[in-house]
Amino acid sequence: MWGGKTEALVSRLVRAQLQDIPVLAFNPRRNQRYGSTDITAHSGAHFPAIPVENGEEIVQVCRERDPAVVGIDEFFMIPDAMVAVNALLKRQAKIVVATLDMDSEAKVWSSVAELMGVAEEIVKCAAVCSSCKADAYYTFRKGMAPSPRVLVGTDDFYEPRCRTCFEAGQEAKRFQDGEEGLFSRQARQ
Repeated sequence: MWGGKTEALVSRLVRAQLQDIPVLAFNPRRNQRYGSTDITAHSGAHFPAIPVENGEEIVQVCRERDPAVVGIDEFFMIPDAMVAVNALLKRQAKIVVATLDMDSEAKVWSSVAELMGVAEEIVKCAAVCSSCKADAYYTFRKGMAPSPRVLVGTDDFYEPRCRTCFEAGQEAKRFQDGEEGLFSRQARQ
């Protein structure tokens, strides 16, 4: 969501590579926003990656190649990614992840919550709120977006929002759907 998560991931992987540390990177197979299997930031920064369907594929490839550093982009999109993280931790690999922590309804991805529990360092990268330009940590799904929980796309379906603008947008969607929300009740009181 334009917060620099993937850019930071690419930077760390490139740095490890420059230090001659064996590096492997993984990307969910369905994440081909830029027509490539590479991990690609909105800025154009990219790093070669292996597309995977699930965490077990990451484990299998890492057994064969034995990397010291493993990068995983869009962690929340990879089923059983924690299987890979746990296996890699046992092998003492350094794992660097870029991911959203919540969906567009502000519900935390369970795999990301589990990941945060074992993480040694967590850095949240703020985007810029598309409404007010404050720091944005929420992903707002635009009203015309299709309904699956995960849609691979950028500004076609989603935009970054600060908490205040996110909540106002959610309230507006509920109001459009005919639901009476918190803000509309408060305005009448």
